[in-house]
Amino acid sequence: MHHYQHLHNELEHEKPEGSTRRELDDKVLDVRERFDRVLDEWVPDEELREQWREYIHNRRPEPDEPAAIEPLAFQGVDDAGSVVQVRGKADEYQLWVDGSLQERIAARKDLSVDKPVLRFRWDGKEIAETFNASEEALNTLAAYTDDRNASPPWEYASELLADGLIDVHFDLTPRGKRAVAGL
Repeated sequence: MHHYQHLHNELEHEKPEGSTRRELDDKVLDVRERFDRVLDEWVPDEELREQWREYIHNRRPEPDEPAAIEPLAFQGVDDAGSVVQVRGKADEYQLWVDGSLQERIAARKDLSVDKPVLRFRWDGKEIAETFNASEEALNTLAAYTDDRNASPPWEYASELLADGLIDVHFDLTPRGKRAVAGL
């Protein structure tokens, strides 16, 4: 967003017939096209996509949705039925239990495992990993990883990203590798 607005501001200060203006015009057009592709891939609601277009093109207020997704690195359910989640990346992980932040942890090594069954130890308990993505989304993701010439399964992108199985480039995360390996 900032990049687009910066280019747009530079464009306004250039002479109408200059070569720099033409270069900036091309760059602004490229950013707009990329932004529209991202909207089409990640935002399913047409009305919401239009609100985002208004935001970038006409400097309207930023839409409230879709909410930012905090990367999910692990999720499981303990013996008491509490949902245990580890969110974040690198060594900036946060451990949440039933939606409440419990602590910040350094767990890069523990969570980088890509074998099918991960058991996470916390508070003296061993918690088996669970996944939220639908079986259809997981199977489609597995088929995509087997054939990288295939188009990514964009129809499941939001679901897979929210479950921490892919990153924004549609590459598998360690959690995604564990999910696919467990099929």
